[in-house]
Amino acid sequence: MEMTKNQSNIKESVTKIGPKGEVANSKLIDHSKNFEKRLVKITDGVYQVIGVGLANTTMIEGKNGMIIVDTGDGIEEAEEHLEEFRKITDKPVSAIIYTHWHYTVGTRAYVPEGLEDSIEIWGHELVDANISANNVDLKQTHIKKAFTQFGLFLPPKGPDAFPNLALGSYYIDFEKGRTRGYVKPNRTVSKACKTVIDGINVEFIPTITDTNDGLIIWLPDKGVAINNVLWGVFPNIGALRGDTRDPKNWINSIKELRALKPTHIIGVHGVPIFGSKESENAIEEYHDGMQFVYDQTIRGINLGLSPEDLVEFVKLPSHLKNSPILQPFYGEVANFVRGTYAYLIGWYGNDTATIHPVSKKVEAEKIINGFGGLEKVLEEAQKAYDDLEFAWSAQLITYVLKLYPDHKLARQIKANALRKLAEASPSSITRNFYLTHVLELEGKISPNVRVVKSENISTLQPEAIMNFLRVKIDPVKSETVNQLMRVNLTDSNVEIGLQVRKGLAEVVNFNTNSITPDLTIQTTCKDLAQLLTCEITLENALTIGNITIIKGSKEEATNFLAMFDEIIIENK
Repeated sequence: MEMTKNQSNIKESVTKIGPKGEVANSKLIDHSKNFEKRLVKITDGVYQVIGVGLANTTMIEGKNGMIIVDTGDGIEEAEEHLEEFRKITDKPVSAIIYTHWHYTVGTRAYVPEGLEDSIEIWGHELVDANISANNVDLKQTHIKKAFTQFGLFLPPKGPDAFPNLALGSYYIDFEKGRTRGYVKPNRTVSKACKTVIDGINVEFIPTITDTNDGLIIWLPDKGVAINNVLWGVFPNIGALRGDTRDPKNWINSIKELRALKPTHIIGVHGVPIFGSKESENAIEEYHDGMQFVYDQTIRGINLGLSPEDLVEFVKLPSHLKNSPILQPFYGEVANFVRGTYAYLIGWYGNDTATIHPVSKKVEAEKIINGFGGLEKVLEEAQKAYDDLEFAWSAQLITYVLKLYPDHKLARQIKANALRKLAEASPSSITRNFYLTHVLELEGKISPNVRVVKSENISTLQPEAIMNFLRVKIDPVKSETVNQLMRVNLTDSNVEIGLQVRKGLAEVVNFNTNSITPDLTIQTTCKDLAQLLTCEITLENALTIGNITIIKGSKEEATNFLAMFDEIIIENK
């Protein structure tokens, strides 16, 4: 269903109840059939497992062993994939290939400790850097938004459960758990190249889509292209979780895929496409859909349209809107338009009144007074809900919550409106964001829930760990401070530190800098990560020896670390 203007007047008929009791857009529920668990034969010697996790995993049968393409979101997923591949062959694993960095953490299921150099592990040269330091400054926000996007705050059953995640069936199976098992590539690719892996001719073509480290794996003798370019659903440009993506790069990557003229296309996401003509048509529609939205967005910008105007201006023509490969189960045209505008132009549209507007609190006061007071706004918001104008109901009641964030009735009106918008949305992402906000408004989850775990931080490079701490500095608490703390990380043999200087913090690498510290502590990456993610208090870390003070006093260490958000200093 495409929302009407302002997402108003949504009809109940677009929804139905799914097998988990979820109330969702009927097309999104029907999309779940694509993710029934199965092993698919693509052609002789090439197989793919679909329906386990968020991404597919592919096996190419080599001369002596199995070549595994992508290893999923954890060891448990990879073991499930391997169980399926064992139905085909009992050959050992001879090589691993990563299409991009997202699905690399199940590798330990195939590569035991100590055998990292005996098995070829291929990936783009940027994969390891992306795994070890990607977006560390925003790690906290990105992980929470990823959890939101993939429905991890939603109940597993009932009206608010998710039908599927558009790219796959689920992100994490909490019953089985998820154990990270990433192994660094020992063979890297920076440009298009040809090679032979276990007797199979393979070509690598670098791509940029939702990551900058993608590879198309082309099997010329089999006519098979394994890729993270065609997702089988509308792409996610202008991602709600905040990633910045240039659609031109993605469009160019589609052209790289088109130039191969594949007989069969295997996506990291979605279902395989069989046949030369079918592959040609799919590539053309995906290319044309992205190119059309991009070009019309640029056209609208050049015509002087604002981002809000552009959302109404850019509409896919019917032949693309109805294309099975461009359904908005993941990305949406409106978000593509907004994201492209922000990427190319920035935050400012065309109305100078938005350069220095009144604060949102003042705006809320004016709107409420203009409507005739609080009770009148509550009445109007409820009326809009009753008239099926759910988007307007949610927007109007937000003014009340800006002034009265704990107003029980206002919170419930907004929650009710957002739930209706969620149920009608064809996009799994939009639905999950709506419903997560609903659960926050209803008090079922905290908006400040901590989702970053020590395992997300401890495997980063030491400098990245310190940058994770750096952005937590409180400028008021540190306004008059000029102090340098050194951290000796014994497990990585790195000496790194943080210079606090009048409200800001700067990372210092003592391995390349001879500055004398005011304070020195000794710990490991794992123990430091537990402190930074609130899994242990500073008091306990010092008591049991997870952190040792080498220079300075306990009071000095406490005062230094107390300048940073979310570090728990004392036991309660």
